[in-house]
Amino acid sequence: MKKHFLLLFMLLASLEFFAQAPVISNKKFSLGSYGRAGIAYSLGAPNSEFPQSLNLNGMGSIGGRFEENDYFELITAMHLSPTIASKDTTKINVQARFAFYTTQGQLIGNVSNKSIGGITTALPELFAEANNIMGSDWSVWIGARLYRNDDIHNIDHYYFDDHSGQGVGIKHKNTQFSVIFAGSIDTTSTLPPNFYLNIVNGTPTLGLRNRYISTLEHSIITKKGYVKLLGEFQRLPSGTTQDATTKYNYPADFGYVFGAKYQTSLATKLAGSFNAISARYGAGIANGGDGGSSKTFITYGGPNLRTNSFRNAYSLALTETFLLNLNKNYSLNGYALYTKSRGASDSLNTTTDYLGKQKLFNRKQDIAFGARGTWYIKNWLHLLHEFDMTWRKDGTQDFAQMTKFSIAPTLVPTSERSVWARPHIRFVYSIAHYNDFAANHLYSPYLTQSGVKSWGQYIGAKVEWWVF
Repeated sequence: MKKHFLLLFMLLASLEFFAQAPVISNKKFSLGSYGRAGIAYSLGAPNSEFPQSLNLNGMGSIGGRFEENDYFELITAMHLSPTIASKDTTKINVQARFAFYTTQGQLIGNVSNKSIGGITTALPELFAEANNIMGSDWSVWIGARLYRNDDIHNIDHYYFDDHSGQGVGIKHKNTQFSVIFAGSIDTTSTLPPNFYLNIVNGTPTLGLRNRYISTLEHSIITKKGYVKLLGEFQRLPSGTTQDATTKYNYPADFGYVFGAKYQTSLATKLAGSFNAISARYGAGIANGGDGGSSKTFITYGGPNLRTNSFRNAYSLALTETFLLNLNKNYSLNGYALYTKSRGASDSLNTTTDYLGKQKLFNRKQDIAFGARGTWYIKNWLHLLHEFDMTWRKDGTQDFAQMTKFSIAPTLVPTSERSVWARPHIRFVYSIAHYNDFAANHLYSPYLTQSGVKSWGQYIGAKVEWWVF
């Protein structure tokens, strides 16, 4: 009898021991962050404590980003080592990125996920990668990631190779190939070409077609920089076959992209100066690049309503950006951008979506150039000043035009004389002038808020940081 009790006690004790939750002891862990927050006013506008961007409609932060709303990212990464570390030099990382922002311009500290239009959360990155496998030139990754390289920082614009999404990629030396699955989360949209109506039991039900993006990139290293070549192929499967006779049965479609970028370092008194130019052409469903984004898979314009396809759509994007660290007291960071896009409809002005409900512009042009100067008054005090000019033409309308000047005295606690030093604690003042067409047609979020005006003003106190 005692033996039975002893066995039962040992069994229960072992179950208790093995049921313990593991205590995390991994020390190979990294934490990073990007964020911005602050308070501001739209001078001369009602509800001025909810300030709106001075930039033109449809251009996002192109025209200057000092008015961007609160945003926060927390990035975590685990670093793993091979079992036989002396023989295997593979670098293994698992990374997750959490993003938090508001959708209606509220201060991020005053709302929660229970508020109307409150905090939105996203997980733009959740991936694992193995670099230099077994000491070789091969690397691989899989998962969701912000798969992109350099941006034009002044306008928050990833201008050439933004393939962010969920997929898999492989790299050998300077050549990389990836397959991305891109879909939209807005399942209430009727905009082409991602959505279709699936006729189930005689009832139209909105469906979502996923898009498959294959990318091939190759970098040619030069003496002072590199040339990057880009190719994409995008395929959209056909819609439902259950209703093969109506306009809701959309055929499969495709698109392609090719482009080139050249970046070179420049010799100046302080290191870090560079110049970069790029040209990119997208055709078919790969003609995206609007709203301040350069993602080719966000298709622009309307379809050809006779074929329900985007075969004749296209987009051309040209960019130039530079940084000149002229001396220990001054740096100049500038850019220029031109984008011309057209949908597949025959219209040069507006067209309809697949369902004939929404009016879409089928042709547009974006033009922008600007520069930000940084005067290093002290190691810890920088004076940022920026000048931007932008033009936007939708359809056959006249060009809307904005000219903006911003000044931002900035405290830099790290006391680093660099345009990349962070955190920044800024006092920001921006003033913008609009041409008659932009003012009369309220062609800016600020003008939508304030009414017809030739001038707009924005004032605020902001902080921005990054740690990677």
